[in-house]
Parts: sequence; C-alpha cells; structure tokens
Amino acid sequence: MINKNDYENVAFNQLEMLRNEINRTKMNRNLFNKIDNYYVLCIYEQQKIASNDNTTKAITLTKNVISSSFVIWDRTYKESEQLFMNLRISSRNRVITEIAKNIVSFLLQKYEDQLNESQKRKSTHRNALQFEKYVHRMEHIIKANTFLGEDTAWEEFCSWFQVYLTEWILEELEILIGYEMMDQMSNQELNEVFYQQMTKNLSSNDTFISKYTNIVNNYMTEWFHNIIESMKLAILTVEEIESMLQITTPKNQDALPLSKTIALSLGVEHHLHVMNNAPYQYVREALYKNSFQNIETTPWPTTPLYKGNLEGIIQIRPYHTTKNPFATQLLIEKAHKQAQNLTDLDVDMFDALCSIFLSKARYTEDIIEIHFTDLLVIRGLKPKLGGEGRRGGYEQQQKDKVLQSLTKIQSLWLELNKATVYEKGKAVQTQLQGRTFLFVDYNRNEYDIAQLDKQKTFTFTVDKVFTKYLYGSGRQIALLPIQTLHYNPYSQKWEKRLARYFSWRWRTQARKGDFLQPNKIRTLLEAIGENVNERTPSRTRDRLEKALDQLLEDGVLSAWHYHKWDETIANNKGWVRLWLDSTILVEPPEIIKNQYRSIEKTKSTTHYALDFQDSAQHKAKGATIGNQLRAIRKQFNLSLLQVSEELEISPSYISNIERGIKTPSVKIQNNISRWLQKFI
Repeated sequence: MINKNDYENVAFNQLEMLRNEINRTKMNRNLFNKIDNYYVLCIYEQQKIASNDNTTKAITLTKNVISSSFVIWDRTYKESEQLFMNLRISSRNRVITEIAKNIVSFLLQKYEDQLNESQKRKSTHRNALQFEKYVHRMEHIIKANTFLGEDTAWEEFCSWFQVYLTEWILEELEILIGYEMMDQMSNQELNEVFYQQMTKNLSSNDTFISKYTNIVNNYMTEWFHNIIESMKLAILTVEEIESMLQITTPKNQDALPLSKTIALSLGVEHHLHVMNNAPYQYVREALYKNSFQNIETTPWPTTPLYKGNLEGIIQIRPYHTTKNPFATQLLIEKAHKQAQNLTDLDVDMFDALCSIFLSKARYTEDIIEIHFTDLLVIRGLKPKLGGEGRRGGYEQQQKDKVLQSLTKIQSLWLELNKATVYEKGKAVQTQLQGRTFLFVDYNRNEYDIAQLDKQKTFTFTVDKVFTKYLYGSGRQIALLPIQTLHYNPYSQKWEKRLARYFSWRWRTQARKGDFLQPNKIRTLLEAIGENVNERTPSRTRDRLEKALDQLLEDGVLSAWHYHKWDETIANNKGWVRLWLDSTILVEPPEIIKNQYRSIEKTKSTTHYALDFQDSAQHKAKGATIGNQLRAIRKQFNLSLLQVSEELEISPSYISNIERGIKTPSVKIQNNISRWLQKFI
C-alpha cells in the first residue's frame, strides 16, 4: 500500500515553488489575503471508456473530455455542502478513472510485451468491454490501496492549486486595472472583480484554460508515476498482472496441474494444513503488520509479545557464521532493511513452508527437500508458456522474489520467556528460543538460503521452538484455504489477512464447535493491521464488507452478516464508534465443520440458537432475492455482465446467487433490492 504521505512530494517542482514564493513577497500579502476562500468544481459529462493500445506517457484529464468549471465561494458551498461534496467526489472519481485507464494501458502493454506470438493471437484482453472491466477493477484498487483513497491528498492538492489560481488572477487584474486601484478596493469589491475575471477565464480564455489544464495534468502525471513506483507495477510478471486485473485465461490453455509436492500438502480439498499454535500465529501477524520496532536493549528489529500465557520477543536476526564486529554491523543494517520490506508475500511463503513440511515430514525434526517452483505453484502462479504452446517455466524474477522471502524467514528469531506446551497431556510452562524454519543440509549443517539462487531445490526443517508444538496433546493444526495464498499480496491484502484470521479462529473454536461466536469489528481491524479512515470512516466499512463479500464469493466463508446491528445508526454523526463495537457472525464452509467435528469436545444445540435462526432467515431472504434477480434479468433480456456492471458484482457471483449456490451479504442484498426497484 502506498504511504499516504507520499503525495506531499508530488508535483512540487522546487523552481516553481521558489517562483511562487518570490511572487508572493512582491505582491502585497494583504491583497492576497483579501480573497475569500473558494472552490473550483469541474463537472464532467459521462463518456464511454475506450481501449488504448499504447503505453500512456502522461495523464490528459481535460483534453478531449467535455467539462465545465465553476467557481463556488465558501459561504455558498456551506449552504449546500452535501450537494457540492457529491460533485467534488464525482470529479475525484473522474480523475481516478483517468489514472486507472492509464495504469491499465501501461500494464496491458507490459503484459503483451511478455507474451509470445501464439498467445498474442489468442489474446482478447484488448477489446473495449474487457478494457472497461479492467479499468473498473483498477479504480477499486486505487481507492482501496493508494493515497488517492484519502481525503488528505485531495485537500492538499486543492490548497496548493488554489494558491496558483489566486496568483494568476491577481496578476491579470494588476495588469488590467493596476495595483493601486486594487489596493483601494474593499474586500467585497475586490472579490467581485476577482470572481468575474476567474469566471471569464474558465469559460472563454483558451490560454488560461490551457495553462490550467497543463498544471492539473502534470500533477496527475506525478500521481500516476508515484502509484506505478510505489506499487512496483513496472516489475510485475504476466501472472501477477493477470491476478491483479483478473485477466481470464483462454479456454484452450489448461490450468497447471499441481505438482506431487503441492498435491500432498493439501490437507483436504482446496485447503492446506498449517500450524495453529500461538507463536506461529503471532509470527504471521508480525510479518504482515510489519510491527518490528527499534528498542534500546537490542540492535535488532523487535516485536514484543505479551499475549495471554505467552511472553517474549520476535526479532529479525540474519543468518551469519562470523563474529567479526564489522560484519555484525552489516548484519544489523541488513536486518533493518529486511524489516522495512516485509510484505504479505512473506507470510504466503511462511505458510507454504509449513504446509509442505507437515505433509511430507515423517517425524518432527525431519529434513524436507522441495523445489523453489513449488512455492510459486502453491501461490497459484502459472509458468510462462514456451514455443508452440509448451510451458517454458517460471521467470527468474519470480524465483528471486521467493528467495527474498525465504531469506527474511531465515532471519526470524524467537525468544519465549513464558510459553505453555503440553507434556504427557499436562500443560507445562517453559522457555524456548530459536528460529522458525532452519535451512539445513542432510547433515543438519545450516546454510545461507540467499546463496542458492542458482539451485532448483533446497532443504529445510523446523526449529525447536515449533517442534514443541508438533506432538502430543498440544499439537494444533488448522485448515487454511489455498485461496489465501492466491490473493494478490498488494491489492487483496484485506482478503488475505481476514482469511488467515478466520482460519486461525475457527481452529481455536473447534473444540467447542462454537463457530458462530460474534467477531467484533474493532478486533477484526486490529487483527489485520488496519485503522479506521478518520476523515471518511465509510471507506473503511466499505472495504471490510467488500473483503467479506469476496471471501464469500470464493467459498472461504459460507455466510456472514451483522449481529444485532441497527443500520439506522449509520445515519447519525459519530456512528463509527458504535460500528467498531458492533459484531458480525461469520460461518465457515461445511468442509471446515466436517473436518473439525472429530475434535469437538461437546456441542451445545441451544447456544446461539437465535443466531442460527438469523442465519437461516438471511439465507431464505437471499434465495428470494436470487429468484427475483433472475426473473427481472430474463424479463428485460439483460446479460449477467450488464447486471454485474451496474451492481459492481462479478457475473459468476450473480449467477451463483440466482442459482441459490451463494447467499449474498446483507449489504449486497440491500443493493440488489434497490436495483430491482427500478423495474417494478
């Protein structure tokens, strides 16, 4: 995700800033301060998105785009604030659409450059309908994962641009009527003249409009390049671009079959086995939350652990074989660099190692050999095709990313001063320290995984911190949907983290069979390392619900809905505080319930009976809406794609709703109901 402070460095050319500062000192500051606060609103006409086959060099928002600009004084704005805010949001969305179009064009050009001639002939991703779908998806990614989803970025731009506009108009007025006359005017008179000149320029002054347009386009071009750089879009592989844009694989290209190693690591259908003990879960959280800190007592990046019966630290300490002080300092610098570059991809590799070890190890300290490419296969990535449709293998860049993640994993160090393990069925408190996974040869000699960039395979085992949790009554193994690893680590990190959290929680609840325990919203956000958008909290709610809907569509969940939440609360000021303390019920798929049924100690038939009833009512309502949706679609001869575009739901999910395979969330049910009203 792009840091929301990145925009502070966008489009502020130092020479231009210096020129503006000189101008402001030349002009009487009192004159500048006489101008009342105002807004410039751009109203754009709706246009159909067209495909662009060339890599875009710059954003051109207003060129060939029909728009009208209006000056709104602050006092007028406040009289109809909601109306004008809606117009401002509409303008923002138009800007985001233009940036999204350019990013999609950039990615598709990069994608096509990496395809061979045979694939290019079969490719259909350039048609206008597909292009529009990709742009729509990219808009959601931009809003959810970049600084353009933050109000602060837009306010900063508006404040910066307002200074430019004010100076331009005052400079023109000084030429037209002279500085002395302007200085003698009252505030009201000066503002009236200022307003007339601004309105005239925006409506009929081609030179002014051209300058106005160029400034905005240059600013947005910087935004475009900043997003490209921050999301590392320039180095995406074919598979990563396909995943991000959801480019459909041609029907004559078969999905890559799982290798024997990966097939073995699947615990049950579409699920991996991973450890579910507390240290394992907290290591995963430390990685994706990037919660490592600098503390005075150690030079290594550290995450303190004080949770329940567990106390200790997680550190990043790179593997080394020397005690040379100079080398130690280099290792410390390397550790801090690794801590700064942690991503959700590292957690994927962490889970992949665990699942493969659990499926292949014959005993707790067994040494396992796997291929580097197995870690790409388990993430759902497909190798690049070779000549005449043959698979040519994975790219070195993909393998390098795996190696970088494994190097970070090798650096993980745990010191548990207080931990609970089970010996002969009894809970025992002990102290543990060591690494998570050890990269060793068959003689158990540890080696630097980073040095194996030319090899196809590597060997590893688990360290003693985890082996204590792999046998006896303390052994806890969870089912993790393999879809978790398939989600994009950048644009779908909410889905990825929620899937992991629910997987962990369902396993901890399995002994009681209590899968419908309420989940507090505040706890969910904390668990995935996300904060509420203070300026626009509705964005946070929308993103969370979107993630839950995606998990529902992908079968990670079987249902979810709010628990005793009154939707009218959301219409009141300060609603977010109550929303954070509200809860949702999340029901696991049947395969999870069936697999965990054997470890249930007792199962109450009355606990949360009301919730089961609510869930049944929710499903019944969903089935009714599905029937209504299908009837309306058939009556008005609407395709699944047309309906999906209006409802912003994938065609496959709509089809599943109509057939009763999926039960839509409360929010989606409400959206569908509102849409259906148009046809009644």
